[in-house]
Amino acid sequence: MNEIDFLLSIDSKKIKYGLSRTIALLDACNNPQDKLNIIQIVGTNGKGSTSAMIANALINNNYKIGLFTSPHLVYINERIRINNHFIPDEFIIYFIKKFKKKILDIKPSFFEIITVLAVYYFAIKKVDFSILETGLGGRLDSVTATRAKILIFTPIDYDHQKILGASLALITREKAGAIVQNNKLIISCQQTTEVSRLLNDKAKKENKTICYQKKSKTPLKQLQLKGVHQEKNGELAILALNKISHMYALHINNINTHIANTEWFGRIQYIEHNPDIIFDVAHNNQSINAFIEYFKTIKSQYQTKWLVFGYEEGKTIEQSIIKLNQHFNHITITETKIKNSMSPDKIFTMFDKKTTTIRIENNPKEAIKQIKNKLNKKDVMVILGSHYFGPYIHTIFKNCFDIGIKNLNFQQ
Repeated sequence: MNEIDFLLSIDSKKIKYGLSRTIALLDACNNPQDKLNIIQIVGTNGKGSTSAMIANALINNNYKIGLFTSPHLVYINERIRINNHFIPDEFIIYFIKKFKKKILDIKPSFFEIITVLAVYYFAIKKVDFSILETGLGGRLDSVTATRAKILIFTPIDYDHQKILGASLALITREKAGAIVQNNKLIISCQQTTEVSRLLNDKAKKENKTICYQKKSKTPLKQLQLKGVHQEKNGELAILALNKISHMYALHINNINTHIANTEWFGRIQYIEHNPDIIFDVAHNNQSINAFIEYFKTIKSQYQTKWLVFGYEEGKTIEQSIIKLNQHFNHITITETKIKNSMSPDKIFTMFDKKTTTIRIENNPKEAIKQIKNKLNKKDVMVILGSHYFGPYIHTIFKNCFDIGIKNLNFQQ
């Protein structure tokens, strides 16, 4: 088994609680996090898009930026990049070889290993800033073990209830746990009253204050990333960049332009035009509702509207699924073909069958191809629900994730 296969053999769905293994592995790597200016992004929705916007603005102002996000669409290398270039296979192999004995002794999870790998890579490459997207929660997430100087909260809502807690209060407390003494700057989008109160309570315990995003009088428009929710993510990114530039005495020009030009695959992404094929990784009620709000603004231009839909187990989607019926003529339920894929039969029971034609096709590749072959130029197909559709979409629609594919040449 080679080093990359060894890494991939560790069950990425097996969650281990606590920071002790990440701290031990960071220590074994000589604590690379201490050499970095780390920006940690915490929240339920918008973490990846907000991270990408901040990174894009800094990169286009000639800063060297490390970006760590999850999950990936096609290649594991997508998770770790510097100025939009993926980490090379060679560096992953080098890291695993160098620290394999420690990994076997410490027994970290897949996410714990890849978090430390990202931080180690960014330190070796001497990036100016490292932007790290929190995987799950905050209090016990491995990214929190890096003790970020800057902490940014995107919207907090219901997700992963079986892990984080059944109530919004419990979920918020877990995410608020990312607030630590090392934080020099804490920023948040506008949150609900309950969420803000709980975040402020945790900040007060750490003798910190949170800078909240104010409602913009001039909302961002014409973003590459579609939807009102992306405008809000953009406004949060602008606030963060202004605060960061002041904190570090940076010169960041044309922030709005660079935010508007940010691309981030799988977020209301138009894979093809005429007929339009749209891919969105909306993964919970809030993000599905955000997609629906966008789709309502464009659906009148289409004759027949098709939906391919699939999720992982544990996703809370029942409330928003009810709304999808009224916007699509035909719905195909499929699965992601991973270990924790939600059963299409289970999803089927959530839909109202009276107003929409609903069918099951267990093979996601076939589900997409069958509808693609039926589309007329005035039709639209939406593929909604999971990052794990990425490999199937990549196979069917060549070069749809073009930036990532070109970067597989690995410029270091």
